[in-house]
Amino acid sequence: MNSVGTWSGRPLLIDTNLLLVLAVGLVRRDQVERFKRTSAYEAADFDRLVRIVESAGRLVTTHHVLAEVSNLGGQLSGRLRTQFFEVLRQLAVEQLEDESPPSPAFMKDPVFTRLGVADTAILRIDGSLGAVVLSDDLGLYLELTTRGIEAVNFNHIRTATTG
Repeated sequence: MNSVGTWSGRPLLIDTNLLLVLAVGLVRRDQVERFKRTSAYEAADFDRLVRIVESAGRLVTTHHVLAEVSNLGGQLSGRLRTQFFEVLRQLAVEQLEDESPPSPAFMKDPVFTRLGVADTAILRIDGSLGAVVLSDDLGLYLELTTRGIEAVNFNHIRTATTG
């Protein structure tokens, strides 16, 4: 699987869990496996994400995803928590472009009751951006592909590069 070719030079939207892995790994790579909210991932997953981000044309997000990442990362303690917020701020200011849809519009989508705010907002990102969505959330991934929105399931990348 040539996964990097899928988004090389294109806008990339990274879903909540993966953006959290990226931010935690940028603080300390070894924390990816230690922090309870990212412990399902390995340091190698962080490395994969870094390669993906480096190949993307630009990174887009929604303020809903950023809020979730902030809340989850805020569960770190002490100096790690402070460093996490510094990294998240730097990502948000220097690399991430907010493409959030208006909340009342996307919350009318019937899938909202199944996927929640952040995922439904991702579904409503302006298609003219040409963004690829990177997620490990099967429900979101399936909904994106059903709607004809280009998405990559990170678990497929993990499987293809570890086995």
